[in-house]
Amino acid sequence: MNSRRRHLLLISAGLAALGGGLALALYRTSTDDRAAAVARMFAMVLDDPSGKQQPLEQWKDKWLVLNFWATWCAPCVEEMPTLQQVARDYADRGVVVVGLGIDRAEAIRRFKTQLNLDLPLLVAGATGSELARELGNPSGALPYTVLISPRGTVVQTRLGLVRPELLRSWLDSHLPA
Repeated sequence: MNSRRRHLLLISAGLAALGGGLALALYRTSTDDRAAAVARMFAMVLDDPSGKQQPLEQWKDKWLVLNFWATWCAPCVEEMPTLQQVARDYADRGVVVVGLGIDRAEAIRRFKTQLNLDLPLLVAGATGSELARELGNPSGALPYTVLISPRGTVVQTRLGLVRPELLRSWLDSHLPA
């Protein structure tokens, strides 16, 4: 092999190693950032629509489907019956579905009553938008769904409408049969 070719191979290998190192650093940073965001989230106390304070740590050792939504968001409204059904179907398997409303308490209370929902809906307002960003939603768009393991790890995220089959596949792939 001539020296020019060897030199190019060394440069290529060095650039590949540098790229791999940068990718690993970015992955670790985002993983560390999300872990910190989950810890902050579990330290939060938010009001339910009736004004009762709800500490999020009450769901710390469960599989948590965290859904960021609003009453004025059409896809959010569309997916809410799916979230309710999944909450019922997976409750005995240690799964809790919690909706963080980027909305006013009155609107959330009315919405919950109209749809006869029993899953926990909390009033998050602007705090919820910031938390969604920290959990991997830089655009702040809704709906945004996050699956958090009992160990506090963000396992899955979805920006946009979450279909029942997708949510069930997330859960079934992580839960014992």
